[in-house]
Amino acid sequence: NCNRLLIAPHIQERNGMRQLFPCWDKPQLKATFNISIKHPRYISVLSNMPIRSQKHYDSYSDSLRTYFHITPPMSIFQIAIVMTEYQSIRINENITLWCEYCSKEQSPKFEFAQRIINNITLHLKSEFDEINIPKMDHIAIPNFPQDSISKWGLIFHTEANLIYNETLDTVMRKMEIAYLIAPKIAYQWFSNLLNSVWSHYWLHDGFAIMFGEEAVAKSFNNSEILDFFIIQNQYESLHLDSHFNMNPVEITSLVDINSIFSFPHYMKAIIILRMFQSAITDEVFRNNIHIYISRQMFSSIISYNFWSMKEELDEAYHCDLSANEFLTWIQYKHYPVVIWEQYKHSQVTKILSQSNSTTNNRKWLIPIVLREISSVNENLKACLTPHINSIKYPTTFPLNECWIVNIQKAGYYRVRYDSTTWDNITKYLNDTAGDYKSISVINRAKIVDDAFHLMMNRQLEVSLFWNLTEFLSQETNFVVWYPMIKVFEYMSITIPLSKEEIKFTDIMEKFRKLLEKPLKTLGYEEQLMENDFTKCLRQEIAKWACILQYDECEQSALRKLQQHLGNPAINP
Repeated sequence: NCNRLLIAPHIQERNGMRQLFPCWDKPQLKATFNISIKHPRYISVLSNMPIRSQKHYDSYSDSLRTYFHITPPMSIFQIAIVMTEYQSIRINENITLWCEYCSKEQSPKFEFAQRIINNITLHLKSEFDEINIPKMDHIAIPNFPQDSISKWGLIFHTEANLIYNETLDTVMRKMEIAYLIAPKIAYQWFSNLLNSVWSHYWLHDGFAIMFGEEAVAKSFNNSEILDFFIIQNQYESLHLDSHFNMNPVEITSLVDINSIFSFPHYMKAIIILRMFQSAITDEVFRNNIHIYISRQMFSSIISYNFWSMKEELDEAYHCDLSANEFLTWIQYKHYPVVIWEQYKHSQVTKILSQSNSTTNNRKWLIPIVLREISSVNENLKACLTPHINSIKYPTTFPLNECWIVNIQKAGYYRVRYDSTTWDNITKYLNDTAGDYKSISVINRAKIVDDAFHLMMNRQLEVSLFWNLTEFLSQETNFVVWYPMIKVFEYMSITIPLSKEEIKFTDIMEKFRKLLEKPLKTLGYEEQLMENDFTKCLRQEIAKWACILQYDECEQSALRKLQQHLGNPAINP
């Protein structure tokens, strides 16, 4: 509503500042800005900095002139002015939430968002204590079309993305709200890092998401949330990259600036960063980021290259890398496929190699950790590069042991094994009866996702996929189940078209068999002090059991409906 809210420049466009006053739109040009605004008394005004003072404009009008503190050196793209009649909720001394209707009756719907905003901001301030953000105004706008926008000191939200109803919303809704809020707050510490290359936008967005996700996990005091975000981002991005012609994350001009804030770019950037975080250790990676921020925040000169961390990778993986090899991840489309094969009847026993997911011949830099499947500590590091795209392991390598690619945090690639290794993985997962000490949650989920993708591309036998996924019948971790739930969703589109075929009955039976044990283990009723992800898994499994016409599930759903109709107040 233009009568209640005015934002300048028009923030739906990255180059909108030109419409406010003449300027050079080069990201490396930084200046301080002394902003003051004349406005009616009944209008509140906001800008990047806190208000310094207010004065009556003259004796003839009911107007004020509001003066803001001078900004630190910043890019023109960070400047914004807001004039509004919105009401405000003070979250703490330096954080305010502005919304169209923030009355006492309306404010409870924002209580969860307020708590999350406060907790995430406190966590990020402790992480980046060397940089002070003097204030943050959060503006909740109904039906706001550009929800990813954040300026220095000003964060814009679609109002619906902040609303949580304790009675009606699912537990997953809490995580969704936190996930939408956190990267915008984190971006406050990266938004002013713009320098002479537009391509660094993806890097700063990736940092914001990475630290935002970590802040959410800290706020919920649940490390499983971080695993879930990694698997979700990895799954969605790889599948989009398989079926659509996704552009590289790097951009080279202002013309491309709007597209970089698209969902696929976000996901791809964060997985690539987490992959290298794992490769060089969290401590080294985090230290590089802090140095980068402290040197670049208010500077127009590139004084520190974040990608200098290649030296640490050289040392950890014993590979001689060039800067160009590091950049393959941001310059190439699609992703690589890592292949791990064994040969019993030749001098070479195992080969680690890479191929492209498409028909082109490009090769990537891929740091890899191999792990013996039943061992917690036995790891072997390897590095595939554009000029060394296969590694041969001789007969001295223990042949009888089963080695897998160990995705420690994330890996923006598929993994394809030979049939013997797939059989060994299947046997191990099904024999360990849920006691998976050496295969992490992320690894188990990745194995399921890669196997389904390979099966759909006729690179894995259908029977092998179903044998492999049998271990899920004894699995009660929602994050591991996530790729299989997506398989259910995918199959639910195609199955109705083949109801008359014999294979339809067979697939339905396989689905029911997978759900039977977890359903008995979890039951239909939520338990006191139960893990949020356990609730999520119960909801998903019960939903699919009912869709697949599982008798017990339908009876339970009928009982709950009758209880609700009998007394809606007690049984909402």
